[in-house]
Amino acid sequence: MLRHLLLPLLFASSLFAVKINIVNDSSYTLQATIYDRDQSELASFLLGKGQSTMWFDSLYNAKDYVKGPFSVTFTCPTGANFGTVYRLRENSTARARAARGPKKCTAKSQPPPHRDWEENLPTYKY
Repeated sequence: MLRHLLLPLLFASSLFAVKINIVNDSSYTLQATIYDRDQSELASFLLGKGQSTMWFDSLYNAKDYVKGPFSVTFTCPTGANFGTVYRLRENSTARARAARGPKKCTAKSQPPPHRDWEENLPTYKY
């Protein structure tokens, strides 16, 4: 029974020109952004720790077919760079822990509060 369900799914995914697996194998929640060879953003995903996703591009021979190499940049929730996987080919996998970069997220990478935040505290009505 499972074989009958799996076969159409495999056939449908083989029609796409490009497939990139993105795996967040780090211990942080990360934003993964896919870029083409001209550094144009193609897609962006928010992945929790241990999550993965697949990105599919257009069908073969389509007018908007995007050719590689691709890069995937992983970003921390604070906006700090976690790492980048370069020179990904079609139908490959990008793993966060295999990326080039600091590979850690810290709370210190948040910007300092605005200079007037103590003077402009919200007022509460009781």
